[in-house]
Amino acid sequence: MDSRAILFFAFRFWPGFSKLWLKGDFHSLMVSVLFSWVWVATCLATFVWPEWLISNLSPVWLSKAALVLLWIGVFSASLLSAFAAIPSTANPSSLGTAATQENLVNAQELYLQANYFDAERLIRKNLSGQADDIESALLWIAILRRTRRIPQALELISNVVKMDVALPWMAELRSEKEQCLRIKIQTPPAHD
Repeated sequence: MDSRAILFFAFRFWPGFSKLWLKGDFHSLMVSVLFSWVWVATCLATFVWPEWLISNLSPVWLSKAALVLLWIGVFSASLLSAFAAIPSTANPSSLGTAATQENLVNAQELYLQANYFDAERLIRKNLSGQADDIESALLWIAILRRTRRIPQALELISNVVKMDVALPWMAELRSEKEQCLRIKIQTPPAHD
């Protein structure tokens, strides 16, 4: 196991961090920062300034109980975060349904046979059920480019780029956009 994988596994215990790392999600950033503040405050109240909590809460047992509750909260949040970061095989939205995967494979075969319109029909079916299916969206963009429907392809690219799931596919999306723009420049304008 390489050091990056070990580091990623360790940070699964940091609430919000794994989603922040994978998707760059703003909400996860806020959760991660909030957790870090609570973590630092708990460590300071335990190891550096134990009197800080004692002086703010009059009975000593109440301050100790508050400290124990803080630690329990920190560890509970860590464990919940670690379990939430494990990919679920029972979650069809993360893996796609069998029908969606079958449609995608069939659409890829049709695309390779230059049967673009039947491939597009299958891709549209996938995207109507699951709008964040990035693989289907990328294939649809390629179909639109091949059939010279450049404005629709560019519009779809601009919509897909805004999705969180598109982050790992940015290089491919950039390449598709460049190809579409190249075709748009090379194509003479239609005369009315």
